[in-house]
Amino acid sequence: MNRSRLVAGALFLAGHLFALGCSAPKPEPEIASSAPQSGYAGRYPAELQATATSLSEREDLAKRATDQLAGYPDQLKEPDWKVVVDVIEQADAAGRSYDYVERVRAVNGAMEFFDDNKDELNRKVSGAAQYVVKQKGCDADVTGATAHALEEGVARQLEKYVRDRNEAHRRIERHRASLGKENAATLERQADAVSFASYTVHIDMVEHKLRLRRMLEEIEAIKASIDEAVAAERTFQSSGDRTDAEKKASDARIEELGRSKAMLDSSATQVKQIDETMEERLAAAQKSYREAMDALIATLRKNAGLPPAPRED
Repeated sequence: MNRSRLVAGALFLAGHLFALGCSAPKPEPEIASSAPQSGYAGRYPAELQATATSLSEREDLAKRATDQLAGYPDQLKEPDWKVVVDVIEQADAAGRSYDYVERVRAVNGAMEFFDDNKDELNRKVSGAAQYVVKQKGCDADVTGATAHALEEGVARQLEKYVRDRNEAHRRIERHRASLGKENAATLERQADAVSFASYTVHIDMVEHKLRLRRMLEEIEAIKASIDEAVAAERTFQSSGDRTDAEKKASDARIEELGRSKAMLDSSATQVKQIDETMEERLAAAQKSYREAMDALIATLRKNAGLPPAPRED
């Protein structure tokens, strides 16, 4: 093929790629905003603030976990350092992997449900246990013990549930006998912390950033939705024969919507201030974690008699 035909072909291909890029479909699934829904609009200010608070909490958690990495080698007692290097590197990688991330999301949802419903679940389980005790003719109060056992059991099962999707724990299991009971237990805790710190700075904080920005884009729609919801409540009250209970419930919804609207501007202002520094904070958290992890790996490799890890350009 001569040069002119090659150039013409390249221009033709570039034109088609440009056209494809302009008409490329949106990512699937495309999730619609909940702003038109009165329930979401009423919860919006509180959820906006909660998301901003959660981002700061994740930032603090990542810093504490990062600061502890340097002390990891001293917590182990003459292990096979090559195994330790492998476990820690796998834990770091796991925190950014689909398998681990999807499992952590599932666990976060389960924990959120349990925390929101803990009192009711404890009441039902404890009540059932107390009934059995009385049926057996005993006069002991097992309420506190049952509640504690439930919470501890849930936490342990969720821990196992996450570890099942963490490659680092498969490596620990492979070398459990040679590591010894104490080192294996210590390394399990370290692997958990490394994976979660990696997940927090690379995935969780980024998702919080995106959620905050999506919510900030909804402010005007939320205001309109609240106004429409209040108008709908007043129409509901004035149409047909409404009972006193119905009107009272409707007035409570109007009052709640009014409180939410009053909180909107102050909540949005606070979050916009956070948004201005969010990229820098995220980059700083990732940089601190990466530097601490590189230093830890360097120490572990030195202990194992291995050459320094190759630099990533």
